[in-house]
Amino acid sequence: MSSGGRFNFDDGGSYCGGWEDGKAHGHGICTGPKGQGEYSGSWSHGFEVLGVYTWPSGNTYQGTWAQGKRHGIGMESKGKWVYKGEWTHGFKGRYGVRECTGNGAKYEGTWSNGLQDGYGTETYSDGGRWCLDISQAGAGSVGTSDGCSGTWQPACLE
Repeated sequence: MSSGGRFNFDDGGSYCGGWEDGKAHGHGICTGPKGQGEYSGSWSHGFEVLGVYTWPSGNTYQGTWAQGKRHGIGMESKGKWVYKGEWTHGFKGRYGVRECTGNGAKYEGTWSNGLQDGYGTETYSDGGRWCLDISQAGAGSVGTSDGCSGTWQPACLE
């Protein structure tokens, strides 16, 4: 049987919303201790499902969750950067676009464990573009839209 209510945690955080079998279920809002972050959205048997998390800094994540981690499709706004795409077990994963709201610089491509990995395109504020094939180890081949190509190593282009 579902019910609702408010629960105050010993650390100062609180949860207000739906309950089922003693766990957050349905719609609810959970705040961290001393106002350190807030999640508002859907819950299933004690875990976030779909909603918005806001950090004290104002940064946000809006999207899907699994087992307490960002997972599925979501959008993270962090300062002047916005990432829209897939998440895997709490990390940017598979495919996504990270863009600067101030100048249009962006990376569009594949991700693994929160890092740019595989194929993608970087577009710079001056309009320059790099097409990338990069590994998490930091090495890979790269080419530009003007046809130039080479091998990329951290801090240099051969």
